[in-house]
Amino acid sequence: MWIATEELFNRYAAGERNFSGISLDGNDLYGVNLSGADLSNSGLGEAYLEEANLEGANLRNAHLGQACLDKANLRNADLSGASLGFSYLSETDLTNAKLVNAYLGSAACGGTNLTGSDLTGANLEGAYMQQCVYSNTIMPDGSIRNS
Repeated sequence: MWIATEELFNRYAAGERNFSGISLDGNDLYGVNLSGADLSNSGLGEAYLEEANLEGANLRNAHLGQACLDKANLRNADLSGASLGFSYLSETDLTNAKLVNAYLGSAACGGTNLTGSDLTGANLEGAYMQQCVYSNTIMPDGSIRNS
């Protein structure tokens, strides 16, 4: 379901939080506050935020399960407490992102795809990252991780 950025902002300001199955590919959402929003995959289809600019966004406690965030800019974004299980974060810039207590994996079925992503300086304190997919992933300390 495609939605215009302005419509998203208006609906969020009006109290709506369920945007599952939304398509915002390539949109500029710099500094947006979508705390607690549901931007996950749903029966309506997958949520697409591929190549979206979410730099400095507040996505605290957001639901992004199975969402496509490939090549998105999440530099300095606050994803504390966010649910990102089974999400696609290939080649995503997570430099200095705050992922405190975020959920990125599942011990049972596999986790978030972080192939080619940059986590330089990211805060992963308490993040659940079991079974995530790493391939040429830059970790917070600058090391490269492959699995």
